[in-house]
Amino acid sequence: MQKYRTRALAIAGFVGVAGSALAGPVTPPATPVATPAATPTATAPSAILLSSVESVNGFVAGSGIAPVRAEFPNGQHPTRVMVRFDPLVDRDAGAEADTLSRSGVRRTIERIDLVPGLLIVEADEGNVDAVVAKLQQQPGVLYATPDREMHAEAQSMPYGISMIGADQVWPSWGNGNGVRVCVLDTGVDTAHPDLPVALTSSFVPGETVEDYNRHGTHCSGTILALDNTEGVVGVAPTAQLLIGKALANSGSGSWSYLISGINWAVANGARVISMSLSGSGADPSLQAACDAALANGVLLVAAAGNQASGVTRYPAGFSSVMAISAVDSGSNFASFSNFGSHVSVAAPGVSVDSSVPVVSWSARWLATEHAVNPITGTVIRAITAPAIYCGFGENAAAFPPSVSGKIAHIRRGSPDANSVSFNTKANNALAAGAIGVILSNNVAGALNGTLNVANTFAIPVVGALQSDGDNLLANNGATVDLYQFNTGHGYASFNGTSMSTPHVAGAAGLLLGCFVPGGGKPAVPPATTRWVLEQTATDKGTPGKDDNFGWGIINVRKAAEYLHGRVRCPGDLVYDNVVDDTDFVAFVNAYDTLISPGGPYTGGDFDGNAQADDADFVIFASSYNSLLCP
Repeated sequence: MQKYRTRALAIAGFVGVAGSALAGPVTPPATPVATPAATPTATAPSAILLSSVESVNGFVAGSGIAPVRAEFPNGQHPTRVMVRFDPLVDRDAGAEADTLSRSGVRRTIERIDLVPGLLIVEADEGNVDAVVAKLQQQPGVLYATPDREMHAEAQSMPYGISMIGADQVWPSWGNGNGVRVCVLDTGVDTAHPDLPVALTSSFVPGETVEDYNRHGTHCSGTILALDNTEGVVGVAPTAQLLIGKALANSGSGSWSYLISGINWAVANGARVISMSLSGSGADPSLQAACDAALANGVLLVAAAGNQASGVTRYPAGFSSVMAISAVDSGSNFASFSNFGSHVSVAAPGVSVDSSVPVVSWSARWLATEHAVNPITGTVIRAITAPAIYCGFGENAAAFPPSVSGKIAHIRRGSPDANSVSFNTKANNALAAGAIGVILSNNVAGALNGTLNVANTFAIPVVGALQSDGDNLLANNGATVDLYQFNTGHGYASFNGTSMSTPHVAGAAGLLLGCFVPGGGKPAVPPATTRWVLEQTATDKGTPGKDDNFGWGIINVRKAAEYLHGRVRCPGDLVYDNVVDDTDFVAFVNAYDTLISPGGPYTGGDFDGNAQADDADFVIFASSYNSLLCP
């Protein structure tokens, strides 16, 4: 049953149409011609859009969505390197180990089975560039690159479900039953009642798969939130969920985390991988992992980016990955969405409702729990360190040298009549080397506020009660565990290409789960799924493929109608449950193309061999004589 468009009360409080049937086979596309970068269509944001924005990511209409603050120096992981040995060169383990040791590698973290010869290794902190330079000079090494940073491209009945026609697929063909869809993101709320039990794994060192960012849980709900009586429903609600945590709770991660996630997803039978994240630079190891995943029968889908720019982000920029831009409920191109010739299709990405956890923060010292509030703009990260009192934190002199590498405990207010903002206090603590800040109130009541930052602040900053601040001052230097935990389950509305991406991943999962060829015929491959989604998309913007919408806004009902005429009821090419003269005309038009343009089950191909030939005519004739589809 379709769910109501409602939000749910969490344990800890309130948290916040189908087109006509295809007239015949889709005309094979001409070879795409590169077009000049288009200027995205500006749209005036509505009050609803602005009120539903994920504030942590600082959405400003027309200016993109501010990324989270970089966690790694120069956007580079402090210790990790990707190195690929030539897989065609025969070498023993000792020779490989000697090469790594000579180059300054401390240890091998993981060998990526998906890409022969690819290793993720560890160098001493601050020595990554030197190790990369030495590795590149070693015989038998194809390449070595520093591990770079990526970020969540963040931004509830979701209007997108009906906008792409998913709910019109379910009654006739099913809900995507059994197909495995993997979400590589910030993890998942493992106890959310609107999500299925998932196979999970975390690739972020020191973090469990539990999602304290909300981004990964939101993306997962868009793909396959359960079709029950509460909350929201996903595009493919009976698909199977795989969750790989490739982004930390802060919303940042590295290429190596993502590569490990792709490797794990393929090994565990994923048919679709959804990546609502992006970074700069076309890393060869990441490209090799994406290419290999596609070659192993997996469709990869990624966010184009939220920079309102024509600059290509990755992994969306790889040819083996579908790049997804965003539109609003009126089918207008989203002002924050990236664009470019690499964009495959567009999907709903503005004011999208989906599942989220309710995240609470706690500070524990001297075996006692103390509730704290994250100050708006803070990074989400668990830390453990002694808390050092730093007075009002109004200037550098307020911070003793001992606070470096520890938590700064700062009182609200100032020593004189001048006001000192939370931003100033936090930045002074950061400059002094603190790894976190506890702001204790100077009056009764909870302390809330904002850091007024465009990007996510680099270290956690929380507010505490005056009484807890008094206790912490009396125990100056006590070790504090600052951490997050899920206290409930709710729903929220986000914006971003992160939200459009799972619509497409869900649509792909829906098609792959509903159209399973029988009689020993090959499964529908990812290239065909992509081609069908692109060629049945609702054309928007410049006729044909353009830089904003790609081939158009996905229409999974039309995609299902197309595959129905090749897989479920071969010969019913106009989707009217009768195989008659109109289908014969459509078949002849497709048959004349001889070689199917998109691979198996496209054009006039019914037997999955990627050709329209006499065998397909026999299949069509058999269907024609039966007149009615089963």
